[in-house]
Amino acid sequence: MKDKVVFSYSFAVKLTDRSISAQTPEALFDLEGHVLRILRKEDSVLLVSSDGYSSLQDAQQQLAATLMRTKVALLKLNIPHLDWWSFNDTQRRATIDIGSIFDKVNIVPVSYVPQAYETQRLQHWPGAIPAGPDFDLGALAEIALPDRALRFETLRTVEALNVLGLALADTHARSKLILAVTAVEILSVRGRVDSDVEGALNALKSKVSEIQVADDVKRQLKMVLGDAKKESIGTAGKRLVQKMLGDGAAEEFSELYKLRSELVHGNDSRLSINIKEHSEIERKADRGFQLALNLTLSLCDIG
Repeated sequence: MKDKVVFSYSFAVKLTDRSISAQTPEALFDLEGHVLRILRKEDSVLLVSSDGYSSLQDAQQQLAATLMRTKVALLKLNIPHLDWWSFNDTQRRATIDIGSIFDKVNIVPVSYVPQAYETQRLQHWPGAIPAGPDFDLGALAEIALPDRALRFETLRTVEALNVLGLALADTHARSKLILAVTAVEILSVRGRVDSDVEGALNALKSKVSEIQVADDVKRQLKMVLGDAKKESIGTAGKRLVQKMLGDGAAEEFSELYKLRSELVHGNDSRLSINIKEHSEIERKADRGFQLALNLTLSLCDIG
């Protein structure tokens, strides 16, 4: 009699600020009649897995749910981590390419990739995140620039550089783009709207008292109309980029600012789960970072 086929799932997560205790290399939990196993694969890498599912679809559904529960649990414990959704495109491709070597001989390449598979297949852990390129300390020659070559006139430029440092430290392209645009916002000072627009806003504000609404609502309306006398932060950013870097860079900033808004406000077409779109977002994140860095350096008189 042919053995019944059962299915398993697994995925790995890397903790970025701590090691996993060698004293507790495994934790087992009951999940609706299935054993949920968490293994210490490396000093800072844990592997989540479960088996005994009667169909591939059941395993995949539970895989999706466990992915979310794992992320929520780590966030509630304030533990920074990297998972498959956090990987950049290069890391994903390298992980998949390595895994394909084992797939060809019917071995499951257990890795950061969330996957469901037949339990009876052999499994192998190919390794952790692909190593980054070597860094030559000689590349830091700019540290020896004379003091006169630096001009940090405002705390805004220092803060923008700090934010750009955070953008580089985050491997997720969406975060990098969001932080790059934020750096431009930090450098931007909102100006006043055109005088005719400001006059119209003043006229509207003078009519608020005549509206039959609660006093609290009137105060809110006056605040909204008062704030509208300043240009939007997006307009201020574009104006600054245009002044320092030219028209082409200003148009590029507008495009990146629109994309950042879609990412921040949860546009359904821009979700992290859309792997196919990741390469495009990563390219734009790199462009956004370079634009923000060029702007910051131009304000510091550093080429």
